[in-house]
Order: sequence, then structure tokens, then C-alpha cells
Amino acid sequence: MSNLSTKEKLVNRFLKADDYSAATLDRGILQKYEKLAVDVYSIRQVSVGELTWMAIQRFSRSLKVGLDNYANMYYTKVLKIDLSYVTVIKALISVYDTLNNPLMGIVYDRTRTRWGKARPYVLTTPLPFFLITALLYSGALLIPSEQINDPKRILYLFFMLFLQETFSTIFNIPTDNYPTLQSPCPSDRIAVSLVQSYAYAYGGDLISTLYISLMSLNNSGTLPISQPLMFSVIGFVTAFFGTVGTMGVALKCPERVLLQPKPAPLTKTMFYVLKNKYAMRNVVAGFFNSAWSNGGYSWDVITQLEIFGGALHIMPLYIFYHICNVLSIAFIKPIRERFKTFRSAVIVMRLTDAVLNVIWAVGGWITMPQKKWWLSGIWFCIGYGLNGLNNAPATALEGEIGREINDYTEYLTGERPDGTFGLLTDYINKLTQPINTMLALAVIKWTGYDTTLDTTYWAQDSVDVYRKVFALYAIGNLVPHIISTIPLFFYDLDGKRKEEMYKALNERRMMIAKENQGKLSEDMAMLVEMLSEEKQSETD
Repeated sequence: MSNLSTKEKLVNRFLKADDYSAATLDRGILQKYEKLAVDVYSIRQVSVGELTWMAIQRFSRSLKVGLDNYANMYYTKVLKIDLSYVTVIKALISVYDTLNNPLMGIVYDRTRTRWGKARPYVLTTPLPFFLITALLYSGALLIPSEQINDPKRILYLFFMLFLQETFSTIFNIPTDNYPTLQSPCPSDRIAVSLVQSYAYAYGGDLISTLYISLMSLNNSGTLPISQPLMFSVIGFVTAFFGTVGTMGVALKCPERVLLQPKPAPLTKTMFYVLKNKYAMRNVVAGFFNSAWSNGGYSWDVITQLEIFGGALHIMPLYIFYHICNVLSIAFIKPIRERFKTFRSAVIVMRLTDAVLNVIWAVGGWITMPQKKWWLSGIWFCIGYGLNGLNNAPATALEGEIGREINDYTEYLTGERPDGTFGLLTDYINKLTQPINTMLALAVIKWTGYDTTLDTTYWAQDSVDVYRKVFALYAIGNLVPHIISTIPLFFYDLDGKRKEEMYKALNERRMMIAKENQGKLSEDMAMLVEMLSEEKQSETD
């Protein structure tokens, strides 16, 4: 008879490291694969061509994200649907998510194919996902109407958001986690993260520049293009690049991280997040961040069109930022050498960003009464530019910390339950949605901004309104920025602790590869064979 208490049995069943994990496997077994494990960790395997496709894919996704930044503006000013209706629609979609997202996340986590875990989804889901996005932003053309809160448009918006959400989870989770599955080598992962980060930033900037430029030309009467047509064209361009870029990754970029062939039971994977203290801290921070809202409105567009006066005035203001952004690549190596840990470097860079954003906002607040676009623009130029000096190192190091946290879960459990983790985050977002919505409405009310007016130069004719708009643009996301930094103060997966984790983790991966070599994809079999041949040649 067991002497364990009920509590101890529960802890052993759900929280103790699994017997097949790298954390608990016998060292004598794992040491047989030590040389292969070192090679797979240290030898770079991602080609220039793969990096290019990963950059294209991230760029194409950023176009969609950039377009979504103007979603509320599109709903209210183009579809002419009151924000309260939009809020109700999103609330109803959230109810549907509680049924849809768990199913899709579970299916993803239990997927095992010769192509890998994520590749089948990355290949098949982009077309419907991006096509629905294009149709969503074409609603004003498909249903022409000048009526405020037209019932047909309200139903159309609900239907398209419903379809978009149906494909969103099973598209986003595999695509977001693909860089982690592409290679176990940290140098590869940092390189992929870096090229994707720059592609993402410039993709979003392209949408912003295109939209601001078209709006400026429209406001001046130079190019009378309607907003419905503008959103539709941008929507379909985004859909084309999003589909081609994402499918290209699935076809050209193999998964090289070996997963256990048989997934763990669902009853266990649901509790795997509880085993990872680092992930749990991020979940708690995410809970508070998801409740925060800076108004949910496109304050960057308002600032650039109504305060700075349009595209011609804005373009020179971005030059300093782009110079700093490119120069920041040169700071990756010095920062890595200057700080003992990734954690320390990221904390310092995040706090520096926070200070710069406050200075940026204060400068705008002081200069706004002058009603001179170039005066406020100088502060914008300086603040935004200096903020870009640590973009590359912050992206590279912060991204690698996130991947280390995911790897720690696999180290403890033998499983990568990315879908389950995504579901937990998603449920937190649903839980805090009412608070987020109330804050958004309260923030818009606080600014005094009239969403029914055209977005033309000083359309609101109020210094107080534009002071608040500029402040929200500069520091609206400062609260979640600070909250996200707090878990880093407790992050201790460094030094020998991290070295031992990766040694055992990659030994287990190579053990799986050798034991299942006949069942592996051609790409994976070639990798294992290559490393085995290198090992043999060194022995000879």
C-alpha cells in the first residue's frame, strides 16, 4: 500500500517531471548522444535562403497587423458602425472562442507528421485566413451605404470576424512557434529572430506610410481615392503577400527540432504550464497587461495626420529613427559582452525605452500649444529615433529568452504544448476583455477626441485633445511594457543551469532521432546522418 498522501499523489501525477523528459532520463543513456547534442546545438543549420523566406513571411504578417491597427477606424469611419456595436460583436466572438480555440490548440499540440508539427498548418491555413481578412476590409465596397449603423454592414462585420477568428488560432500558433522548431542552435534562432524583427517593423511602417500618404493626398484633393477603396486594395495586397510568404516558409524551411513521436496525454499537457515557473510568471504579467487599454484607437494615425499634417511632413521625421534602427545591429555583440546575462541586458534596455518615451511625451505636451507641426515633430523625431538604438539587441536577446522558456517546458516534460499555452493566454484575454473595453471607452472619453470628425490637420481644434493624443501615442503602452519586465527580475535560467538543460535536452532529441531514423522526414534524416558522419570522421 502506498504511503503517499492524496496531495502528494496529485503533485506527482501533474507537477512532477515526466519519466521520459530530459530532466529525468538516466544520464548514462543520454551521454551516448553527447557529441551529436553538442553539434546540433553549436552548428548553424539555417541557410540564407531560409532566412530570406522567414523574413518575407514575417514581413507579410506585419502587413496584416499594420492594417489591423486601423481596424477601429475602419469600422467607425468607413463602415460607419458605432463603436458600441463593434464592442458587442467582439464580445459575441469571444464567447465562440471559448469553444473554438481549445479544439484547435489541442489538435495542433497532438499533430505529428513527417513534415513536422507546424508545417502542415503553415502550408494550408494562410489562404483562407488572409482571404477572409481581405474580404473584411472590402465590406464598404461590397455593401455600399451611407446609413449609420446599417444592419447589413453590422451582420457582415460579425460574419467576417467570426470566420477570421475560426482560422486565427490554428494559423497564428504554428506560425509564431515556427522559428523555435526550425533549429535548436541559438545562433540560428537569434538570426531568424533578427531578420523577422526588421521585416516586421518595416512591414508595419509600409502600411502606415501607405495609408498616411493616401489619406494626405485625399485630404488635399490631389488624389481623390475613397477610403473604402483604399482599405480594400490594401487588404488584398496584404492577403497576397501573407499567403505567398507564409506558404513559402512551409515549403522551403524544414523543422529540425525533434519532438517525441507520441504526444503526451491531454490530461497531462493541460497542466504543463504549471511546471514552468518562468512561463507562469509571464502568464500572470499577461493577465494584467491584457486588461490594460490605451483606448484601442489608432493614435499614431491621429498624431501623424492631425498634428503633423500628413505624409510630406512626416517623412523627414522618420529618417533619424531608420538610421538608429539599422545602426542598432552593431550593438548586439557589445551588449552581449557587456552584460553577464540576457536578462540583465533586456531589463536595462526596457527601462531605457520607458524613460525615453516619457521624455518624448513631455516634449510633445510642452510644444503642443504652439500649434506648429515641426516643433512637436522635433520631439517626435528625437524620441522615436533614440528609441530605435537598441531595437536589434533587444529583439535578439528578448526573443531568445522566450525560446529558452519554451525549451524549459520541453526539458521538464518532454513535450512542447504551444497550443495549450496559447489557449491559456487566450482565455486570459477573454476574461479581461470587459475591463479592457471599459478602459478603452474611458480613455477615449478622457481625451475628448471626436471620432466622427475627419482626420485632417487640427480637425479637433483643441490643444488639450492633441496633448492627450500625443501622450497616448508616446506612452500609451508604457504600463504593459513595465509589467512585462517584472518577471525578468526573477529569471535565473542562466550560466551552468542553462548549459546543463540544453545538453540534456539536445541529447534526448538526438536519441529520439536515432531511434526513429526510418520514420523521419528526408530533411531530418539528412541532418542526423550529417552529424553522425562528422562524429565518425573526428573519431577516425
